[in-house]
Amino acid sequence: MPLLEVARLTVRFGGLTAVSALDLSVEERALVALIGPNGAGKTTAFNVVTGVYAPSAGAVRFDGREIGGEPPHRICARGIARTFQNIRLFRSLTALENVATALVGARRSGVRDVLRAPGWRGREAALADEAHALLERLGLERFADAPADALPYGEQRRLEIARALATHPRLLLLDEPAAGMNPAEKEALAALVGRLRAELGLTIVLIDHDVSFVMNLCDRVAVLDHGEKIAEGRPEEVRRDPRVVEAYLGSEAEGAA
Repeated sequence: MPLLEVARLTVRFGGLTAVSALDLSVEERALVALIGPNGAGKTTAFNVVTGVYAPSAGAVRFDGREIGGEPPHRICARGIARTFQNIRLFRSLTALENVATALVGARRSGVRDVLRAPGWRGREAALADEAHALLERLGLERFADAPADALPYGEQRRLEIARALATHPRLLLLDEPAAGMNPAEKEALAALVGRLRAELGLTIVLIDHDVSFVMNLCDRVAVLDHGEKIAEGRPEEVRRDPRVVEAYLGSEAEGAA
């Protein structure tokens, strides 16, 4: 049984169909990419899986359970976490505080609840230790006390991933994690994503426009165009698919020929 199963998913906004009858199955511990032109429906699909939008039709199942239409906090509690195209950090908080806030949220309690609970000083220390461990795993320990908006761009992207991991997900959705990165940062990110899958047993689905980044990293690639899936398979198969070349790869494929 796949960990994530999207079956005939359709999303409409008024007269616009953003996603049309999408089928996608993701096995546990897989690393899958969803690619396609701007406006193809990729982020809309992520938003349905994470509860931002409800499906207009079709089903979304996680670990065999229907989750389509559930609110984001409940889906997160089930074990799905994500990052966003536009970085969404608490910019005035330190890197450590950003991760600690996510840890508190994952425990379904507010900061005040933690502080008012018996033995709160011990809990606060435990939160700080766990947050430090996550920063270390992401290579961010030296930025623990720095405000989030003072971190270099690539490290801000990593901090978003650290916050997502604070919810202890089984499925991690990364929305354009390499956007705006230079080649060295992308190479380091690819190594990090592969390491997180291996060390934490994560299942990862990502969106990115850097075709080389995706093709060199992922086990399987699905391609959307105008809300419809036009291809799916191993990276080398998808790269050669005439429909994908015409709709998306175009000059990149021609240049590689």
